[in-house]
Amino acid sequence: MFAQRYLLADFKTCIAVVKGGIPIQERFNYNCVTQTMEFLSGDEILRLEPISQIDTLYLDGHKMIPYGTRFLEVFYQTPAFSLLIDYKRKMKEDGKIGAMGIKTQNGVQNVDHRTLGIDYRQGWERGVDVYTYQDETSYWLKTGRKMKRFRDAKSLVKLLPDKKTIIELHLKEHDTDFSNPNEVLELLVFCM
Repeated sequence: MFAQRYLLADFKTCIAVVKGGIPIQERFNYNCVTQTMEFLSGDEILRLEPISQIDTLYLDGHKMIPYGTRFLEVFYQTPAFSLLIDYKRKMKEDGKIGAMGIKTQNGVQNVDHRTLGIDYRQGWERGVDVYTYQDETSYWLKTGRKMKRFRDAKSLVKLLPDKKTIIELHLKEHDTDFSNPNEVLELLVFCM
């Protein structure tokens, strides 16, 4: 569950560059569900606030910049255009764990297993809720001072109607996977 909620599999020691200040070094990770940057303070997970004071955060090879209330990754940057990634995941409840560990959609009551004499540290601390994470990551194309958002081939063609033929030709030849930023970048380099 941790790896699906967060951008990285674990909190990593990274540097946040504060506007007009000194760099801050903490163990950071990006929560894709809440779209917040979080850091470890002892055993506690805290939200990095206010993000308006952050210039850039270097998160284990990802250059993250604040944008509104969330962070975007600067994936590619040239004078002609920049590609930014807006990481987002939606938590979807799939049901609850019922008898014998079987997933069910029926109502199951959360039981405090400590009162029953069961060692709750053996897997029950997470409760009985079963979640999956639906990826809703999108991209931002920055040209000059304008930033436009797209998620798939259809929205990219709508964004760049004058490049429709070139985009469709590339898609036909390479079958671009929009969940892979490298393939999206290859498509943009080809058509820009």
